[in-house]
Amino acid sequence: MNPTPSPPPPMASPGAAFSAALAAEDFPWVENQEEMGMAPDKYREVFDLAQRGARAFRDRRFDEAISYYSKALNLRPGDPIILSNRSLAFSRISQRLRERSAADSEYQPLNGLDPTTHAELALKDAEKIISINSNSPRPYLLKAYALILLEHYHEAREALLAGLQVDPLSHVLQTCLSDLDRNTNIAAGARRARLDRTDDFECTLCFKLLYEPVTTPCGHSFCRSCLHQSMDHGNKCPMCRTVLFIGPRTYPISVTLSNIIQRNFPEEYAERRSEHETMTYAGVDLMPLFVMDVVLPCQKMALNIFEPRYRLMVRRIMEGNHRMGMVAIDSATGTVADCGCEVEILECEPLPDGRFYLEVEGSRRFRILRSWDQDGYRVAEVEWLQDIHLPEGSQERRELIELANGASELARAYIRRARETVRTARRTRHLDLESMPGPQDPEKFSFWLVNLISLRPSDRLDLLRLRDTRENF
Repeated sequence: MNPTPSPPPPMASPGAAFSAALAAEDFPWVENQEEMGMAPDKYREVFDLAQRGARAFRDRRFDEAISYYSKALNLRPGDPIILSNRSLAFSRISQRLRERSAADSEYQPLNGLDPTTHAELALKDAEKIISINSNSPRPYLLKAYALILLEHYHEAREALLAGLQVDPLSHVLQTCLSDLDRNTNIAAGARRARLDRTDDFECTLCFKLLYEPVTTPCGHSFCRSCLHQSMDHGNKCPMCRTVLFIGPRTYPISVTLSNIIQRNFPEEYAERRSEHETMTYAGVDLMPLFVMDVVLPCQKMALNIFEPRYRLMVRRIMEGNHRMGMVAIDSATGTVADCGCEVEILECEPLPDGRFYLEVEGSRRFRILRSWDQDGYRVAEVEWLQDIHLPEGSQERRELIELANGASELARAYIRRARETVRTARRTRHLDLESMPGPQDPEKFSFWLVNLISLRPSDRLDLLRLRDTRENF
């Protein structure tokens, strides 16, 4: 078995200090509402909506809080307190989605806006507050929080420094700035101690040496895979937000920049290449997992990949060996099943909205030795399962081949009768004699045969665990 790296230790989130420092503000009640430029009835309605939003926020019902704040802003546009609270609610949702584990998504998939969109909405509200009232440090803190969730760390630092110009003694701003500098320099610290180079050769998305660098029309350089992942959530440059009409996967690598990096930093570039090959699953013992259903060897299936975490996984697979593992939730334990099936992607069609249409076919069975989360989806180290081999020439082997030959004749007769009875191509598409394995490979043939009938997921999972081919017939 090829050696596989242990999952990397998690890095502390730079947004943690902001989340702890920021809370929803109370909307004030003013006795003389006309001084606020509003009719008393309208002001009371705004106050009531703001109070409901604050209660929802305290109960961590952030979507509901945003709804109340948005209704209040329709009645009182540009109110800095309500905008501030809505910006904070958007950021809290974004952080919650980013910190959500793969296991949570498997048991309770979510729909709605992705974390990047929520962070962009938070940033928009924060910038609007600064344009209205730039004399308070709070909007700068909100802006920095949103920028960190967008992974724009340099811009977040500039926002905090701008806030310190407004209030140089702000302990909250100083703490958040220190926390940001500490967390965003963890990965770069060891490297800078070993190599003396400028940030010109560093990807601003992953904070590592550029690998397969691409330079956008607006002049910014990123790792090709980093830009591809960023564009899962939008077609804008991560640095300047210019709309990009490019496809990162087919966009040409900057040959000159790549050659300079390889010539001047050969050891670190070799580390980056090794890391990239691991992430694209070039090996056979490290398996990305798609948690959905039980698939058997020889079974074909169409898949619609729409979740951002699985879009990233599919792109990495297509840059590697075109294979992934499919597993299901074991109904007996309520957790991911211990066995699954490797599938090969026969067809991959990217759709305009970012989804992928896949056609896959089951190939080999495996048992999960250990698994971990990686960028929101599961990765596992596996061992391959095979039926117990019966010695050539033995009585058991002869009986198994004879059993497989008999089953093969019955299967051929069944398929011929099915074709005569049902002429609709869609109904008979999977009843293909040409794809039927020969009985000389009883294990593979037995799984092909099982796919002719409909079984419950629990029964299919039991078949994956079997080690005696004779039990499949």
